[in-house]
Amino acid sequence: MKNIHYSLFIILCLVACSKHENTQRAQAPLKVKTMVVAPQGVGATSHYVGTIAPAKEIPLSLQTTGRVVAVHVKNGQKVRAGQTLVEVDNTQAVNALQSAEAALKQAQDGYDRVSRVHEKGVVSDQKMVEIESKLQQAKSLYAAAKQQLNECTLTAPCEGVISDLNIEKGQTLIPGARLCTLLDLSGFTVHFTVPEQEINSLTGQTIQGTVTCDAVDKVLPIVITEKSVTANPLTHTYDVTARVQGGKDLLRSGMVAKVELNNVQSTMSNVQSPIIIPARCILLKPEGPTVWLQQNGKAVRRAITTDGYQADGIRVTSGLEPGDTLIIDGYQKLYNDCNVITEN
Repeated sequence: MKNIHYSLFIILCLVACSKHENTQRAQAPLKVKTMVVAPQGVGATSHYVGTIAPAKEIPLSLQTTGRVVAVHVKNGQKVRAGQTLVEVDNTQAVNALQSAEAALKQAQDGYDRVSRVHEKGVVSDQKMVEIESKLQQAKSLYAAAKQQLNECTLTAPCEGVISDLNIEKGQTLIPGARLCTLLDLSGFTVHFTVPEQEINSLTGQTIQGTVTCDAVDKVLPIVITEKSVTANPLTHTYDVTARVQGGKDLLRSGMVAKVELNNVQSTMSNVQSPIIIPARCILLKPEGPTVWLQQNGKAVRRAITTDGYQADGIRVTSGLEPGDTLIIDGYQKLYNDCNVITEN
């Protein structure tokens, strides 16, 4: 009997100690780091990443067929306006031009003879009209033959650099096929994309900014010249093109550019300044994203809604208010209503 009473006493003591330890563990505050939620003011400058491109990219082709007899350029070569780039066998074109030239000469001689007697009334007006028609037809055939001969030689329409050359000597030319691209390097543009939330803020007659490249130690001014009217269905962004002012001898096609637009703000700022929080403190749950807040020394879970990434975090559209204390570190061991202490 005494043994039974002694065993019960030991059990009660162990239970009491366990409760005491659990109470101490529950009351021990967990150390966390916090930040006070506040709207992030949107600056007067927006930043984007783009690509440098020539002012013009002119595809060059010939509207004739034949065997290529000479290629006078190579990729990356600078050419002047009017310089010969590619030549096609022109034997047939030369023969056709000579025949057209002979026919034109004959038609011109006939017209001259008939016109002299027509003035004396020997030839009727109807006959004179026929002779004039034959002369005009001969002129048209001669012009077409001359154009065909010209099409046997590809020349540069302006000064530039050869790119995408895809023809070699001996190949048979396909009419209209692109032989190369002429890059007009008299100026440069920068191409970049703008999120749909910000495209409406690109308004006004002239939108100015600057562009910089890692390979160019200089800030160059830009002016927007084109904005696409339809968005990319996958990225929901709009293509924008800006003309770079200067930098002709510094920039190269394909350089990665950092674009800054002046006085351009996100359209969200027209309603209110967005709340931006670090991405690492957002916990993804089946019901949606949540965060931990500190309220009166306790940890409280809060559901939020987000609206995309920002350079320094994620935009929050609901669930947080200015002045809330957000737990940004140490949240991994938290549970609702546990005690927390800030260790910033």
